[in-house]
Amino acid sequence: MDDLNNDVLDDNENEELVTAADVIEKLEEVWVNEKLAPELLQYQDELIDCMLDQIKYMETNLQKIEKEDFRVVFHKMELDRIKYVLSSYLRTRLEKIEKFGPSLLHQESQDETNMDLMSNEERLFAAKYTTNIKNYLHEVALKNMPVNMQSVQLEEICSKPQMDKSVFMKVKTGSEGVVIENFSDYGEEEIVDLAAGTQHVIRYRPIAPLLKNGSVKLI
Repeated sequence: MDDLNNDVLDDNENEELVTAADVIEKLEEVWVNEKLAPELLQYQDELIDCMLDQIKYMETNLQKIEKEDFRVVFHKMELDRIKYVLSSYLRTRLEKIEKFGPSLLHQESQDETNMDLMSNEERLFAAKYTTNIKNYLHEVALKNMPVNMQSVQLEEICSKPQMDKSVFMKVKTGSEGVVIENFSDYGEEEIVDLAAGTQHVIRYRPIAPLLKNGSVKLI
């Protein structure tokens, strides 16, 4: 094989790999955020599609490199790492959908701005899973219960995210005037400024909007 075919990573591809490294870094951040957040976060469709294309690109490049080339080992390790992060991200989301599915579907039906929370495939999974749970409840679990119990709505009794749990976070972009506590009975609020680069242990609820707009990340 000539030098051109042997040297798969030319200058143009090196530029693409710099971009790919940024995408991989973003994927890892999204993955950690999803694993540590108590609620289901917005599905990152563009990022996931881009990552799937990158995996295909890397697999194609691997086929062009001689098996004896030492680079093959490192590229395979990197490819396996990316696949693991991606699959773990998707599995984590499915686990949350199984846990909060009825509540998520009800939330979407009440507020159309939440329609981008799940992918189409996740929404279909949530609908089927919720239907199966409802069928089980009405045909088995609630069959011999009092009449007033048989009309209970699944979204009312299903698990809800623990929004007040404590999380570790790092501030990416400084934010001022963040309301941490609201002491309504006393008409007072605890307001803090979050400086870029600082790390905190804090309740999830007040920083949830900052996580969603990318100002902070969970660690």
